Amino acid sequence: MLFLILSVCIISGLISFRNQYDSYPISDGFLDLSEENMEGKVIRLNGIWRFYEGTFEDNGPLPYGSLEVPGTWRGKVINGKKMDQHDIGVYELRLRVPSPGDYCMKLNYISSAYELYINDTKILENGRTGTDKMTEIPSWTPQFIYFHADHKDIVIKLKVSNFHCNNGGIVLPLYFGRQAPLFRFHLLNLVKNIGFIGILTGMACYLYVFNWCLNKKAQSVYLWIFCVSVLVASSIIDGESLVSVLSFLTINAVLKIEYVSFMVQITAIQFFLWSMYPELGRTHPVRFLIVMDFFYTAILLCLPVMPVLYENVVFIPVLFINALNYFLLIAKAFRLKKPNAGPIFLGYCTLIASCILQIVDIQYNIDIKYLGDINFYYFGVLFFLLCQGYVLAVNVEDTYRQSELAHEMEIASLQAQISPHFLFNILHNIYSLMDTNGKMAKKLLMCLSDFLRVKYRFDYRTYTLYQLREELDLVNAYVQLENVRMNDALKLVIDAPDELLSNDILPLTLQPLVENSIKHGYDSGELNIMVTIRQAGDRLVISVEDDGRGIRPEVLESISRIDAGKSGVGLNNINYRLKICFGSRLEIQSLWLKGTKISFQIPKRG
Repeated sequence: MLFLILSVCIISGLISFRNQYDSYPISDGFLDLSEENMEGKVIRLNGIWRFYEGTFEDNGPLPYGSLEVPGTWRGKVINGKKMDQHDIGVYELRLRVPSPGDYCMKLNYISSAYELYINDTKILENGRTGTDKMTEIPSWTPQFIYFHADHKDIVIKLKVSNFHCNNGGIVLPLYFGRQAPLFRFHLLNLVKNIGFIGILTGMACYLYVFNWCLNKKAQSVYLWIFCVSVLVASSIIDGESLVSVLSFLTINAVLKIEYVSFMVQITAIQFFLWSMYPELGRTHPVRFLIVMDFFYTAILLCLPVMPVLYENVVFIPVLFINALNYFLLIAKAFRLKKPNAGPIFLGYCTLIASCILQIVDIQYNIDIKYLGDINFYYFGVLFFLLCQGYVLAVNVEDTYRQSELAHEMEIASLQAQISPHFLFNILHNIYSLMDTNGKMAKKLLMCLSDFLRVKYRFDYRTYTLYQLREELDLVNAYVQLENVRMNDALKLVIDAPDELLSNDILPLTLQPLVENSIKHGYDSGELNIMVTIRQAGDRLVISVEDDGRGIRPEVLESISRIDAGKSGVGLNNINYRLKICFGSRLEIQSLWLKGTKISFQIPKRG
């Protein structure tokens, strides 16, 4: 719960830190900033740029069109020609700044390669532009560029080629400004992205530890796989975090990892839902999904990057079919009032809504106040994981309660087994005396009544423990009951400090040991029985000792091999209850014809 609360606080904090930038209308590739104070501003270069299609040259009377930045050029019409995803072109933006000086630009990923020119001077080449897939070398690396402007008018040109990605052109925002504010902006943006990825990493670690603690419980394993695959995908989407760690990856490898990570997320959600509601997953659509996802993922792994299977016209329908089926399954579980269906349904709907918003943002650039800087995919995933983390916590709590209930019922059952065992012995004795000594039988019945009055002050169906004082009262009543039958041949001594008598003990622990002393130790004459209670550190040592016949060595060896895992009556029962309640067991010492001592330890507590 602390981890989940901390995650919510961090997410709320990251929302509050919005990227501070200004946007001005760019019309026909021109932006006038001459009247602006640039010292503390970051300008987002969103708007309509000039675009020269199908060429790397922009000199002379070449016809130009216009493209919105950020945005893909795929499907756009330039000078009557509809552009394909794979093409080349030149973006041009003319800026008028307040004064000459040092300026900066922040360029995120531009698919697939580009060259940056400032006032016809080549500043940067990212990858290598080309006119086909063979001559182009794509690059994923974002750039932070410093340059000096000799006069107020700045012409920015980006020569872009795309033959390795589905969407060509400037698909992410570009930023412009002075060095200090733009660097602060860049740093804040990087910290935010790393913060989101850090939360995902923390959740992955939490789920791994959770899984380890629960001995590989299926639900936490599937959520852990989902979390790790999201971590990989978010590092790719962010770009800056990925390049900082794995700069050697090619763009082809990155794209393949991205697509496969999304399929792993789908599969992880699939198995998580089926592990939660297995009775709802035994249908033909489910089997179809398994086969479809398996073959699609295998083809993504084996084929090169650009075949049709990497196109949105294939990938998006695969995602949609899976999402729809999972939605129907969760909705059915919710309608049938299955356990935890509400949080799962809420988290899943939020995840789907966030993915749709993220796709819309990539395609159409959502630039709404308080929403423009939010990565919808991140927040949907985090909310989904928080909901499922709640479900796991509830499952653990339910499992714990059921375990505790089963434990209490087992103890009560074992204690209930001892009661009739003893009672049958006494009733058999009374029956035997009725024909030979009616007066003794009546006295025995009265003693039995007193014994039962003491014993049933405790209800084993409601409580597991009672006080030592009550157990000793039971022992006294029992010995009195036996003395009626045995003509006061039993001498009971109880050596126990009063301050220890309020300590908790399992019912019917001492009485069966005293009963064994009488049953197996008494021969003739008198039998002395001593019950001793002593404190040893934070534990109590309790012993029942007699001077009776003792136990033969071979019998003692057989008793020492008592299987504490078996239930029953007598020593087996006491041993088993001591083990599962206190982690203790009986210790038996006996010498033939000299007596027996049985002792055990319990925690000292109220």
